[in-house]
Formats: sequence, structure tokens, C-alpha cells
Amino acid sequence: MLKEKKIKKVIINILPKPKGPFNLHEISQDAGCKTSNKLKNIPIFNITPIESAKEGELSFLENMKYLDSANLSEATAIIVPNKIINKLNNTKAILLGSDNAYASYAKALQKFYPLNYEKKAPSNLKKIKIIDDNVFIDDFVFIENNVQIKEGTNIQRFSSVGPNVVIGKNCSIASNVHISNSIIGDNSIIKAGTVIGGDGFGYAPIDGKFIKVPQIGIVKIGNDVEIGSNCTIDKGSLKYTEIKNGVKIDNLVHIAHNVLIGENTVIAGQTGIAGSTNIGSNVMIGGQVGIAGHLNIGNQVKIGAQAGVTKNIENNISISGTPAVKLNDYLKQSILLNKMVKKNE
Repeated sequence: MLKEKKIKKVIINILPKPKGPFNLHEISQDAGCKTSNKLKNIPIFNITPIESAKEGELSFLENMKYLDSANLSEATAIIVPNKIINKLNNTKAILLGSDNAYASYAKALQKFYPLNYEKKAPSNLKKIKIIDDNVFIDDFVFIENNVQIKEGTNIQRFSSVGPNVVIGKNCSIASNVHISNSIIGDNSIIKAGTVIGGDGFGYAPIDGKFIKVPQIGIVKIGNDVEIGSNCTIDKGSLKYTEIKNGVKIDNLVHIAHNVLIGENTVIAGQTGIAGSTNIGSNVMIGGQVGIAGHLNIGNQVKIGAQAGVTKNIENNISISGTPAVKLNDYLKQSILLNKMVKKNE
């Protein structure tokens, strides 16, 4: 199986490399942030998530849920909305205030990762294709650059793999599957028509239009995962979208960028999970469920079909309805509503 140490090395090889470094004054001006001459000699090497940013890196804060992470961040600088800049009293980072922080972040990210950068700047890594013995690749399968496929894996016709993909041992990839920017563990099954590793839905509003936010992360899929037909799993915006070991996903499921799904969780068809939501282990999600972004769903939670989840859910709770509430409350509401309707007939 793909071990954690090997995965870290693989990630380094498949993540895109930023341009730069650029000085912070230049970045701030290009991004439309408040700046000062004192920033001119401060080099910035990359843009990274606020939780993992280090010295020499720039990060971004807009959602107040991550205020504590911002105060503890080791980033050299953070782009923040002007309206909340006074709430970051404990951070050591230089704060770049903006009236439109998300658009400023998008512009800064485009500086390090231009939208056409991947096409214009091939590297030696992208020329690597390592295919083990005992791999079956059917007719009309397209293998792009920087791809590694381990022994015992089977890829059916009209599928494409790459760029920037590692597929583990004994995997089954059905027809018309597209995989890019992804690491897939051993013994995993991906059914027909599924797309893994495409861009997440990231656009920043500015002057009545939208500008694209580069999506530079990857998808990490564990061992013994099964993904049904016609699913879409978007790559992370800066780092990962992650599906852990033993997860089973039905047909027509959408998983947005930066989502994390814990081990042995099962997800029924036509479910949509919005970006940056964390779902625990051994969760059961019914069909046609909608889960909002930036939420934490605990372990061993059960979510009834067609539920609309709009807030965090603690461990070991069953919920249903829209907006979703505890299952017992939902059933009581249904009974009371029925009685009210019959009474007024």
C-alpha cells in the first residue's frame, strides 16, 4: 500500500511549482492591497493555506471561522478584508488589507500560478511515465505526462490518466474516466464517466464580473475506495481534496475542492458536498443530500435522504430534513405538521 512517507514524496512531484519569488510590496500593489515601502525587501516564495503557511509565504483570510488559525499562523503576510483587520491583534504576520480580499487573493495567486502556466512551462518531471509490469491498459487510453501506474491495475478504453497522477496497485479504472492531479491508493475502483482532479469552482467577484481563482492542489484518494459512475471530485484550491481509506461513493456525487471525507464513510447518489467541509469517519449519507461549505460533520453521523445540512454536526447524531435537524425532532415536526393540515381540512 502507498505509505505516508512515499505519499509525501509523490505529492512534491505532482504539485505545480510556483513562479517567483516576488517581493511583498510588488504582490501587494498587483493585488490591490494597502502597502508601504517597508515591504519592498521582503521576499515571498509561495501562497499556502493559513493553517500550514510558513515564513516566506503569503496566505489569505476571509472566513471568520479561521480567525484563530490566522492569529497563530506562521505566514509572513496575510491578505485580509479591511473590515476585520482590527480583529487580528495577536498575529505576527504582516496584514495586507483589501476591500475585496478574495479578488486580491486571486490576483496574487495568478502571479505565482498564471492560468496558462502549466501549458507554457513543462518541467522534467512532466516527462516521466512509469508503468509497472502486469498493468492492463486497453485500446484508446491516453496516458499523459508525469504518471505512475502500479502493478495489477486495469484501465479500460477511452479513459485518460494525467498529467500528475499516481495510481496504486490492483486498481480498476472503467471506461471514459478522466484522472488528473491525483494520488490514488491500492485496490480502488473508479466506475465509468467519473472525473477526478479537475478545477474546483473558484471565482472572485470584481467590478460586476468574476475572475478565476487558480486551483493548484490535488486529490488524495486512499486504499479500498470505490467511486461510482459520473461522479466529480475537484482538486484542492491550494492543497488537497481527500478521500480516506474504505470510502464508498455512489453514482452522480459531487465533491468540491478542499473537502475531506473520513474512513469508511458511505455516500448515496446525487449528493453534493460544498467546498472545505470535513466529514468524519463511518458516516452514512443518504441520496440527494446537500451539505454546505466550511462545515464539520462528526464521526458516525447518519444523514437522511434529501437533507440540507447548513451547520456543524456532532458525533453520533442522526439528522434529516431541510434545514437538517436531529432525526427525532424532524419526525415530531412531520407529525405535528400533519395534524395541523388535517385539522384545517
